Amino acid sequence: MILSGTASGVIGAGHLARASGFDRIMSLDIGGTSADVAVIIDGEAQYGVGELIGDFQIHVPSVSVSSVGKGGGSIAWLDKLGMLQVGPESAGSTPGPACYGRGGTRPTITDAVVASNLIGHTPLGYGAVTVDQAASRAALAPIAAALDISVEALAGNIIDISISGMYAEVSALVSRFAIDPREFHLFAFGGAGAMLACFLAKELDMKGVVVPPTPGVVSALGGLIADLKNDFIRTTYCDVTQEQIAALLPVLDELEQAGASWLAAQGYPDTGKVRLSADMRYLGQSFEIETPIEGAWLRAGDAAAIATAFHREHERLYGHADEKAAVQMVNLRLVISGATPKPALVEIGKADGPARPHLVIDGWFAGRSLPTAIYLRKDLAFGHRFTGPAIIAQDDTTTVVPPDFDVVVDRFGNLVITKSEA
Repeated sequence: MILSGTASGVIGAGHLARASGFDRIMSLDIGGTSADVAVIIDGEAQYGVGELIGDFQIHVPSVSVSSVGKGGGSIAWLDKLGMLQVGPESAGSTPGPACYGRGGTRPTITDAVVASNLIGHTPLGYGAVTVDQAASRAALAPIAAALDISVEALAGNIIDISISGMYAEVSALVSRFAIDPREFHLFAFGGAGAMLACFLAKELDMKGVVVPPTPGVVSALGGLIADLKNDFIRTTYCDVTQEQIAALLPVLDELEQAGASWLAAQGYPDTGKVRLSADMRYLGQSFEIETPIEGAWLRAGDAAAIATAFHREHERLYGHADEKAAVQMVNLRLVISGATPKPALVEIGKADGPARPHLVIDGWFAGRSLPTAIYLRKDLAFGHRFTGPAIIAQDDTTTVVPPDFDVVVDRFGNLVITKSEA
């Protein structure tokens, strides 16, 4: 069950994105305590070994998720030097942000968005949450007074600091997987993902933001449709030479037999999907790179093909490779999975006119008060288009669209938000 909640969200996002035609995304799952980001390519989450839970490293393969303590309930505070900080302490669900009216008095990221007049104009949580803007402003007021700035300015600073923390964590993920964020959409879900997604996508210069029709249940969907999967690993610790690779054939047979037996015991009579990889490194290095390989290479004792695959992966990640250096294989890994049924997405009706705002309010963006249209998600149809600043309200989340962003509703009801070309 390690990292099961975050992994479920990534799996759900991967399925929805692939079914909607988005092949390269970074998922953004923001709840009350953290913002979790993962890389998903062609619907498949990227996996790794050595993820952290707090200060503790785990050594089993898991979805590679970077977490930063900047969730909707993360508390804003002043340090000993009078500098504004946000998180990692969270108000949680009890008492929660001050605006929830459950006894919370400390300002949170959600309170900053409320004080910016960007959420709270329609019911939240299927009517269970009534937003108290006055309580948010009262919670922010002492810090605003200490910094000698307005509540609105403080609210903007809190949002900026939270985005800065997310940016730093995502940058590390980008470097780890050697990807270009300009080729990716940010797929936002969770209670607060859509609230902050556009701000983060702008800083990362991403392709755009995608908000699915019901962001609050993406993690639940992922838990329901996750494939049955298991990893079988053997430590090999050998040089990648023809002689030593040929000696690994019994190990490969053992892994394949163990994987097939396990899958059959789970009620999957077919062989399932098998992925083979090896943890390899240059001689003298302390860290390994998981490198996809082919079983046929092992069976043929083709050490050159295995070494070449490692060189290419090393160059992809780090920009260079030493093809003359000796290569070691530390672990041989077989991942076997059995597919579960996946629901098909349903197309929504086509718009028969322009999108009409429910109301217009004054929202604060970057220290400016701007007329901001509020749209109801249930009223939007395929083909509707409008520009920011805007707010899209629904029961399980609020999508905030800053100025200079355009919104299009696709045929599956996703909000596709991109920077204005102008």
